[in-house]
Amino acid sequence: MILNFLFSKQILLGMLLGACLFVPWNQRRTYFVLRLVLSVAALMAVPGFTASSPALTWTRLLLNTLLIYLQILVCFDCSLLHAVFYTTCAYAVQHITSKLVYMLVFWLRQIHGSINFYVILPLLLLCNVLVCLPIYFLFTRRFRRGQLMFDNVKTVLYSGLFLIAAVYLSVVLEDILDTASDSYLTAYFALNTFCVLFAVTVLALEFSNCSIKHLEHENSVLEQLLECDRQQYEQAQKDMEKINIRYHDLKQQYSRATEEERTKLETEMENLNLRYFTGNKALDITLTQKAGLCAQNGIQLICSADGSCLAKMKHYHIYSLLGNALDNAIECLTTVPDAEKRVITLNISRCRDMAVIRVENYTPVEPVQHCGTLVTTKQDAAEHGYGMKSMKSIAEYYGGTADYFVEDSIFYLVVTLPLLETAS
Repeated sequence: MILNFLFSKQILLGMLLGACLFVPWNQRRTYFVLRLVLSVAALMAVPGFTASSPALTWTRLLLNTLLIYLQILVCFDCSLLHAVFYTTCAYAVQHITSKLVYMLVFWLRQIHGSINFYVILPLLLLCNVLVCLPIYFLFTRRFRRGQLMFDNVKTVLYSGLFLIAAVYLSVVLEDILDTASDSYLTAYFALNTFCVLFAVTVLALEFSNCSIKHLEHENSVLEQLLECDRQQYEQAQKDMEKINIRYHDLKQQYSRATEEERTKLETEMENLNLRYFTGNKALDITLTQKAGLCAQNGIQLICSADGSCLAKMKHYHIYSLLGNALDNAIECLTTVPDAEKRVITLNISRCRDMAVIRVENYTPVEPVQHCGTLVTTKQDAAEHGYGMKSMKSIAEYYGGTADYFVEDSIFYLVVTLPLLETAS
């Protein structure tokens, strides 16, 4: 009895399973479990069609699609367009699965005669797993972090309409195939193979639409961050000028001060004298600022830098590149209780025709990587995790590379830049 019921709901269950791959699980509505249980119960309560005509079969498919669409809106806090996207993808997965299973069942019937539906159910379940796993790794997993965006709204809508139209046509064509014809077997497999390929194409089109927009958004964010770094560098430059003026004034006061006043002036001068002179003004400003930050957090900064290596880089690029590298190291070390391990080593030197920037710091936990990229540990992943991408972007701007690795609990960042005559 239960198996008969599940078999009658196979399309709806397949779409539900497919939807699980794509829906935004981090955007669940309040009382999510209650909403989910009630919506699934409502879906299961909808009577199926007993007639086998193409029109009624297509109507059933359309109704199931609409019900899944409404369920997504009820359970998840997403826009109408996003719900169309999730539903289309779920529909495509279900269509791929069912076509593959029924082609297999059709082939088995040609060999063994009739096939009991108790055999078909396990085949459907197995095929769902075999289809869903590669789709998850090829398409879904990359977009689990951050907000899903679309490059073209029309692509989302058209893909859904095209898929529904293709399914309807396949139902009609399959019904009118001449079962007595010698070419029936070939025609059946050709039609269903085309349906599978079309559904895969729709999925690829939908996700390429997301991929393009995701890259555009990422580039836009990196540009905004770089502009922010440029403004911060200009402010840091002004602050450094004020520090230099104040330090010069203190030296003048020191020569005229009493012994008691000199003690106070020496303390202030010592605090102001966390300055670097590497031969590169932008590098000096960056290191001076970050050295002060290290001192505030009880972190030792060991630095050996030949600023002339970076002479051809734009000043705000130096500030952004070294600022991100040192900020990441400082943030990591603030969680380390052992004072002996709270050390950052920075080395900037020439190696043949390359400038090499090397940053080392202890890391208590090996960083999480995803597709070769560091994953932020902050809760708001959509707004963070761009530091390493920004450094790579700057390095690539000058024809260089930015790489990292962890060895014996030490995080190494290595940036190599060609010693060009002029910046690109």
